Amino acid sequence: MKRTLIRNNVILLLSAFTLFFIVIFFSLFNFEKSNQVKFMTFILDEVEMEYENHEGDIPSFINSYDSENRRITILDNNGLVIADTHDDTVGTDKSTRPEIMNLGAVYSRTSATVGMELIYIARLMDDGNYLRVALEIESQIAAYNRVVWVLILSAIGFIGLYYVGLVQVNKNLLKPWQQVKKGMTALNQGKYEMMSLNSPYPEINEILHEMNGINLETVKHVKAIEAYQTQLNKLLNEMKQGVMLFNKDDQMVYFNDDAKALFDLADDSIGQPSYYALRNNQIKDAIAQANREEKSSTFDIKMNGKIIEVKIFHASAQGQNKREASVLALFKDVTSERKLEQMKRDFFSHASHELKSPLTAIRGYAELIELGVVKEKEVTSSAHQIVKQTETMTALVEDMLMLSRLENLQEKLYSNQDLNQILSTVIDHMSPFAKEKNIKLKVNANKLMMMCDPLDMQKLFKNLIENAIKYSENDKQVDIKLDQMDEQVVFIVKDQGIGIDIEHQSRVFERFYRVDKGRLDSGTGLGLAIVKHIVMKYNGSVELVSGLSKGTQITVYMKISE
Repeated sequence: MKRTLIRNNVILLLSAFTLFFIVIFFSLFNFEKSNQVKFMTFILDEVEMEYENHEGDIPSFINSYDSENRRITILDNNGLVIADTHDDTVGTDKSTRPEIMNLGAVYSRTSATVGMELIYIARLMDDGNYLRVALEIESQIAAYNRVVWVLILSAIGFIGLYYVGLVQVNKNLLKPWQQVKKGMTALNQGKYEMMSLNSPYPEINEILHEMNGINLETVKHVKAIEAYQTQLNKLLNEMKQGVMLFNKDDQMVYFNDDAKALFDLADDSIGQPSYYALRNNQIKDAIAQANREEKSSTFDIKMNGKIIEVKIFHASAQGQNKREASVLALFKDVTSERKLEQMKRDFFSHASHELKSPLTAIRGYAELIELGVVKEKEVTSSAHQIVKQTETMTALVEDMLMLSRLENLQEKLYSNQDLNQILSTVIDHMSPFAKEKNIKLKVNANKLMMMCDPLDMQKLFKNLIENAIKYSENDKQVDIKLDQMDEQVVFIVKDQGIGIDIEHQSRVFERFYRVDKGRLDSGTGLGLAIVKHIVMKYNGSVELVSGLSKGTQITVYMKISE
């Protein structure tokens, strides 16, 4: 801008001086021409007066003049040369010369006689002869050139002074705008930089003052928007679900970190159509439907072994801005939820089946007794079966309640418990069951103290020992070990039973899962599931090692500090 201002001002000044010079030039030219006529007329009058006062002949008059200053020529009435200060040739015809043909006018030309440019003027005298006077034009040109050079040098000097003054003026004029540029650059970077009001021009200081106020308010608004955007992005990223926004042309205008990770999006995905960004026709169609028909939709898709719940909502877009969102898309990983829902359905299905079997048996025996079909001596046996099935139902309900309590994991009421004592109580309770099958319970237990719920430990010990006895053949042995390893409690139950095939080992801790579905026993199908949840409650782990006809060993690890 500074160079442009100086260049334009210099061009304007040069144009003005050029016009001024042309006007002065022609004025001087006309003035000089007028002076030439007056001067030559004066010289002509002087020579004519001397001619008239001269007493000698014409040649003697001519010879009396200094040929270096003037050229005097006397011609007869026919224009023939009588005498000339610079030419000895007499009788030369000069009648066609312009000064002879147009008396009193001044003419200039290069003389062939003297070899220089002369100015001429002529007059007809009283004796009928012509008097012609010529002067060297060189002296006139020199004077004229001096004037021209004076004008040129004056112009150069004036332009130089004007340029220096112009640079200083422009410096003072442009200095505030340099501050404006610096302030705008800082504003573009989100910073506020106050512009000093030190311009010599009050009007510019007023503008700078207003711009300071505007910049300050702009920075405040920008920082507020940035803070809001940062907070919004943080909130959207904390939602633990993918969030995307699309405009009315189905182009993506925003995505959060979860959406980026879920669909492996690149940073330049903004502006891409939904299909190219997501590579899913179902989502693309749902977004298009939300834009065209303003309909929301919810559905599940499968991606990389996960179940993703997709929710598409229409949001009205008022303007034509392509960055304005018209569709909100939410993506949530519901794999665990869907599995839990399926497990609940399976649980209620299995629970209904498990409850239905003893209820059917109880009802059958009761109806037989009611109808009198059962003989009196068999009533006791039927009543015993009813009690047995009732006990099975009770055990099932108790296990279901226990499992529900473990899954809820509400308030933990722990106290320092002696695990060896709890295990001894369980062994005493299970010994009659083992004796029925002549199974030896070999116990190796050390005294261990642990912060826990005694009911949890009692249930864990009982379920593992009961399973070992139940699935062992007669006359076998069950090894039970309770020990400490580092900061962990280690509880091991090893039997010599039928074992578990490897294809079932990963599922035996599921609810109601039975390896032999055709086998009828008095179990609830929840024993190992309860063991698993108790171990999880205490941040432990459980290991199973088994093989067909090789028995089964289950090892439980739990942290003492827990």
